[in-house]
Amino acid sequence: MPELLKAPPAAAAATVPASAGGRSYGGQSLQDRVASRRERFIAAGIEVFGTQGLRGATVRGVCTAAGLTDRYFYESFDSLEALLQAAYLKLMDRLRHRLLQVDATAHGSLAQRATAGYEAWFDEVADPRFARIVLAEVLGVSPAVDALYDAGMRDFAELTTAPMAAALPPGRLPPEQRALIGRALVGAAIQVAKMWVTGGYREPRAAVVHSCVLVAVGTLRALADEPPAA
Repeated sequence: MPELLKAPPAAAAATVPASAGGRSYGGQSLQDRVASRRERFIAAGIEVFGTQGLRGATVRGVCTAAGLTDRYFYESFDSLEALLQAAYLKLMDRLRHRLLQVDATAHGSLAQRATAGYEAWFDEVADPRFARIVLAEVLGVSPAVDALYDAGMRDFAELTTAPMAAALPPGRLPPEQRALIGRALVGAAIQVAKMWVTGGYREPRAAVVHSCVLVAVGTLRALADEPPAA
């Protein structure tokens, strides 16, 4: 399982020297207050990017949404792009934890486990802010954001293929093939999600989930029928 996605330096939290702990206000140290303000900006970024997009966002608008000043914005982020990266990481981390929970608790056939996993995915996509940021706003921004997006898709692919790897005999799904199949399944899930979102969520959630489950189960059956690699 790949390591949890890490924020690049531009999106990293502002560091406060240990010697600069400062006074405690309301029971919070300076470091705690900096971290708290950063989380408020990330929440505001999800709201603003998820409703107005990166191109429609301004530092002033994010500050207003966070209830903080631009002085504090630049304490944690050097640009709106850095905040977008942090917002994307927050959303993908939420998805990752949900999928890990499914992997740890779901039982039964692959179809049942896949259904639980895709239900978690489409639950997140049902939030228009998540859908806009993860499916659209992070595309084509810069090489740094492209790299972050690619890492997110690798992680998503690894989690998506985990039930298949568990269902097949050891060695039947080598890492290279698993990576390719994972990307194919993630691509299907993303395209179905985009169709669902752009269609105004008209299709029943059960129908969009089932479409992805069929692809996953069909893939597993095809793999099971393949002769073992020599």
